[in-house]
Amino acid sequence: MLGDGTGYLASVDDHGRVVHQMLSNYQHRELGGEGYLRLLELEPDGRTMHVRTYSPWYDQYLTAADQDFTIELDVG
Repeated sequence: MLGDGTGYLASVDDHGRVVHQMLSNYQHRELGGEGYLRLLELEPDGRTMHVRTYSPWYDQYLTAADQDFTIELDVG
């Protein structure tokens, strides 16, 4: 886990497929996490996943590169 409570790792499994692993733990922030949660949105193409971090308490997104990014999935 990184200092901001997030981590990401892409590794290759025994069959040559990319495995994406994410950790998001915001409880170290003020108020026990400020309500932040990870949102994963899969596009209709079935390959593109947008990852965003949102707080309904503040109605805002975190915009740092490790909080808002896109992953191309290996669906083959």
